[in-house]
Amino acid sequence: MMKTVFITGISRGLGLKLTEYYLSEGYRVLGVSRTKTIELESLLGKYPSMLLWHQLDLSEVDVLEERLAKILALVEKIDIFIDNAAILYKDLVYRIKEPELAKMFAINTIAPIVVTKVVINNFLSHKTKGVIVHISSICAHRSFNGLSMIGATKAAMETFSKDTAYEYGRFGIRSNTVVLGLLEIGMKSTVNDRLTEGLKSIAAQKRLIDAQSAVDAIAFLTSEKSNCITGANIHVNAGIL
Repeated sequence: MMKTVFITGISRGLGLKLTEYYLSEGYRVLGVSRTKTIELESLLGKYPSMLLWHQLDLSEVDVLEERLAKILALVEKIDIFIDNAAILYKDLVYRIKEPELAKMFAINTIAPIVVTKVVINNFLSHKTKGVIVHISSICAHRSFNGLSMIGATKAAMETFSKDTAYEYGRFGIRSNTVVLGLLEIGMKSTVNDRLTEGLKSIAAQKRLIDAQSAVDAIAFLTSEKSNCITGANIHVNAGIL
């Protein structure tokens, strides 16, 4: 029976790469994003029956659960949820702007928790031994100027993932987190050259993270090969130790 993967933030970057991977492996992908890119349009044309896309603004948390219920009703059963969508607001603590901070917490932390609630209920109602993967950041583990706030949003999700794994492990539901360094795609465009070189210099491999390494780690965690791994943080960061 065909499995369904639900991925947030599929219009570009890692989310787009994950969508391409799971479609190529024969999965049905239910994806949401705020915008539709040319690359996403191309995938929709290539996989018209396998890729289901819906426009969704994750910052609108007050109506998120209602909208998600309608979207998930179109596919009924979810097997895998990948919490990929995130934004970056970077600044020094003494200059924090509350509206930008609130928006980042809404998208990076509150929305994934609400989505996980809806997904867990879907798993339980269908007796699915479902899998959840949250995407976290090295900023939750190492200190960098201007990145304390995104680090806080991701650290919160790591704790949430671990506790979700504990609460629902008895139902065969697993939850893990992939902790990424700086990818060669996606948020790299929002980070200056000085920080990029700084991250490369402290990595054992002296490099950024290629998207395929991230996809491979996530693919492993959503496969039967990892069926005893839950509540874990898997670091993919080229050796930032």
